[in-house]
Amino acid sequence: MKKTVIFIISILIATMAFSQSKKAEAIIEEITKKTQEYKSVEIEFTFTYEDPTSGDDVSETGLLILSGDKYILDIEGQKVICNGETIWTYIEDAWEVQINAIEEDDGSITPSKLLTSYHEDYKAKLEKEYNRDGVNYQRIVLKPEEGKKWVKLDMIINADKQQISEIIIHDKNGGKIGYKIDKFTPDIDITDADFIFNPEDYPDVEIVDMR
Repeated sequence: MKKTVIFIISILIATMAFSQSKKAEAIIEEITKKTQEYKSVEIEFTFTYEDPTSGDDVSETGLLILSGDKYILDIEGQKVICNGETIWTYIEDAWEVQINAIEEDDGSITPSKLLTSYHEDYKAKLEKEYNRDGVNYQRIVLKPEEGKKWVKLDMIINADKQQISEIIIHDKNGGKIGYKIDKFTPDIDITDADFIFNPEDYPDVEIVDMR
């Protein structure tokens, strides 16, 4: 009898886990579909980083403009511009821009992946649904397959708007990288030319081509 009860409980737990996983995947697919329908988005965000080994605790605000696999990331004296093939990293203090070609996927999380690429190589689970200050939220935990640089990702979703509210990346060293979306503006006016670094806008800048 005892073995039968344990077996039944095991089946129930497995069924619940499967149900939560399927629900989490359905939520993510809906968020991804909605986000990809935008031609472009502008996001004001707060970036945080906690490193338990060094005791570092960083908090900075930034701006991200995204269109497909092209993006502009502006944060703390650095501006990163990517047109989908080349990445320009402008370092304000050094008055220098570094040019790199995009390499094969190595498991890194790029700005475009942060918002749209949660349908490959992960296991998702709907961990919690809750209400805070009158807003309904869903907390989804994603664990990647082997070979990734991160061990877990927490995605907080504003269920009322069907929009990502916060992302927390857990690295292999116990560190936490957080992105909290403060303002989300879809379909802004942007052209392909905006995703290419123009040296004329930065007279006398030193160009370091690392391709």
